[in-house]
Amino acid sequence: MAKESGTPQESTLIAQSVQDYVERNPVKSGKYSAKRIFAGQMVQITEITFDAGVELPDHKARTPILVQVIDGEVDFTVGGEVHRLGVGGVIHLEEMVPHAVFAPEPARITVTFLNR
Repeated sequence: MAKESGTPQESTLIAQSVQDYVERNPVKSGKYSAKRIFAGQMVQITEITFDAGVELPDHKARTPILVQVIDGEVDFTVGGEVHRLGVGGVIHLEEMVPHAVFAPEPARITVTFLNR
């Protein structure tokens, strides 16, 4: 879970480097693994790791989301369009938009759920 600095309203250190993510949620053979790494009043961040060839099939989020690739590459499908996202790639979706994620290689993403 994130390390807090000062009061929760001031700041929260989520990760200093990619190594923090690797240690917190290692890639599991043949699977994807989701782990919540931060929960605040207006935002929640979940990290998802994927082994090569693993897909998270069509699903929806109840809030708007930002998805960012931390390591590897993913094919992010939304509205029938496939977006190949590499390290640093980011995509935004409004709530209840069906989408899927496929990892052709081991990958790691963060999903930031934005509460309104």
